[in-house]
Amino acid sequence: MMTLLKRTSLGPWWALFVMSTALVLHSGGRLQATPSTSGVSNLQSGLTVDHASFVDDYLEVADEIDPTLADQLRSMCQLDPGRFGKVLRQLGPVLGQLVDLRQSDPQLFRRKIQELHLEATIESLATSIRVSRARGEMADPAKAAQLRALVQAQFGASLRTRQEVINRMQEELKQAQVRLSREKKDFVGEVDRRLHRLLSE
Repeated sequence: MMTLLKRTSLGPWWALFVMSTALVLHSGGRLQATPSTSGVSNLQSGLTVDHASFVDDYLEVADEIDPTLADQLRSMCQLDPGRFGKVLRQLGPVLGQLVDLRQSDPQLFRRKIQELHLEATIESLATSIRVSRARGEMADPAKAAQLRALVQAQFGASLRTRQEVINRMQEELKQAQVRLSREKKDFVGEVDRRLHRLLSE
C-alpha cells in the first residue's frame, strides 16, 4: 500500500510544481547562474553518493519536463550551487515523488509529464491573452478558442488519470482485503509461523 500512498500524495505538490515550472518555462527569462565565489564549482562535490544520485535523477526528470530547463539547472548546479540548492529545496519534494513514480509506474509518470507540458502551454497562452487585454487590444477569437480547447484537453486528461489511479487503488484494496480474510481464517497458522520465525533467528 506504500505505492498507493505515494500516488495519492502527489496532488497538492503537483499543483504547486505545475505552477512553478510553468512560470519558469514561459516567463520569458532564463534561470541565470553566476560563478560561485566560494570555490565550489559543483554542488555534487559536497554531496554523499545518495544525494548526488538524487541530483542526477532530479535533472533527468527536469529533462523530461523541458530540455532547456534541464540545461539551465545543470548550468546553475555547476556555476551557482547555492541557488541550485534553493531550487532543489523548493521543488525537490515533488520531483522526488516523480523520480519514484518513474521507477514504480512509468505509465502514470508519462501521463503526469504530459499533463505538465499541457499546463505550461495553457499558462503561456492565458498570459498572452491577459497581456493583450491589458494593452486594450482587440480580442483574438482564435486564441480564445485554442485556450478553451487546451483546457478541455487538460481537464479530460486529468480526469482519466485520476480514474486510473482510483481503479488501481481499488484493485490494491481488493487484494489487501483478500489477504486480510485469508489471514483471519488461518489465525492459528499465522501465529505459529510468526513464532517459528522469531525463534529461528
